[in-house]
Amino acid sequence: MTPAAPVSVGTVAVTVCSNGTGGYEFDAVAAAVRAALDHLGGLARFVHPGQTVLLKPNLFSARAPDEAVTTHPSLVRALVRLCRECGAARVWIGDSPAGHHEEEQLWAITGMAEVAAQESAELKSFTGEIVPTACGPTFLPVPAWFREVDVFISVPKLKTHLLTTLTCAMKNVFGMVAGQAKAMCHRRFSSPQAMSSFLVDVYSALRPHLTVVDAIVALEGQGPANGNPRPLGLVLASADGVAADMVCARLLGLNFTQVPMLRCAVAQRVGATPGELRTVGDGVPVLSRARLRPSSARYLQAIPEPLFHWVIRFVSCRPRFDYDICNGCGICMGTCPQKAIPRDPDSRRPGKISAGLCILCMCCVESCPRHAISVRSPLDFWNALRDGLKIGPRKGPGKKGMGGGEGTCQGRGR
Repeated sequence: MTPAAPVSVGTVAVTVCSNGTGGYEFDAVAAAVRAALDHLGGLARFVHPGQTVLLKPNLFSARAPDEAVTTHPSLVRALVRLCRECGAARVWIGDSPAGHHEEEQLWAITGMAEVAAQESAELKSFTGEIVPTACGPTFLPVPAWFREVDVFISVPKLKTHLLTTLTCAMKNVFGMVAGQAKAMCHRRFSSPQAMSSFLVDVYSALRPHLTVVDAIVALEGQGPANGNPRPLGLVLASADGVAADMVCARLLGLNFTQVPMLRCAVAQRVGATPGELRTVGDGVPVLSRARLRPSSARYLQAIPEPLFHWVIRFVSCRPRFDYDICNGCGICMGTCPQKAIPRDPDSRRPGKISAGLCILCMCCVESCPRHAISVRSPLDFWNALRDGLKIGPRKGPGKKGMGGGEGTCQGRGR
């Protein structure tokens, strides 16, 4: 697959979903997607008759659409239909989730199976033949069928992130990496700075032709798994994922210098520059007023890079299990790149995480399909005082957490 020439560099379309914030009624979603793409010259500018199109939503884990953890199927359905209007011969839907999830279950629970069946799209597996693909300093496994794709459309969910501050356009491309390799990358690039720089490499190597962002309901707080849904009622679209992420960073009250991934992209000259950024569409006023509650990533980013791995050994914010929710599926144990989670020989459930091995990558928190893993943050003490002297981690979905993670934005061989 050869990258498309830049289209409307730096332009980000922002449109309002007319059925109100938080609603995914299909006709309204389809109209918002079409309006956003019209600002970029229409989908026909990207998709031509006879082509094979890959739609890559964020299928983070087997979560229902109303949890706001995965891309809503209504957006994917709208894009399938628009691709058909443009004469696409094949429309594929695929993503590799965090941790090991049975694909049939993943597709069914996220709503993608129904979309594929009703719209004559094809769900693509990430468990077959792979091709080692150069991504910055390493080679990563990408499905062999990706070579057949003519047009790559990324369809991320707008969420905050415990490690990278923001997960949206650029980070969604990381899902093209198959299987356990993603967890190994967290081990190799374990600080916020190192992982952010690496994600820019991945985005640059596998750059999509178009990004359409599901921000109708975003996830704020301790994303990407345990945050809180926040209705915004917006759809964003851009030919440049860096530009899309710069605009989404505004929702956190941040500029690009405050988001490591964007800072690295600008330093490496990947994507649009801040001076090229331009927003259009009826959603721009909504965007300027809205704010998302950020994650705790900003505190980890304050740790000086040379000291990061030394400091986190003394941080007490390790993942903890809620055994009333945990069903012992073992996904967290299989996902952990450090093998820091033992299995309790009596209950067959995860045991206490080894503080000596844990690198605070939070892969276990991200991969758990039941919200059974939370993180006790150093901020919990102060939050507890504010909430009435009840010290301890919050229970259930929406728990507080922090993400951890070497490197700079330079020296990437480009």
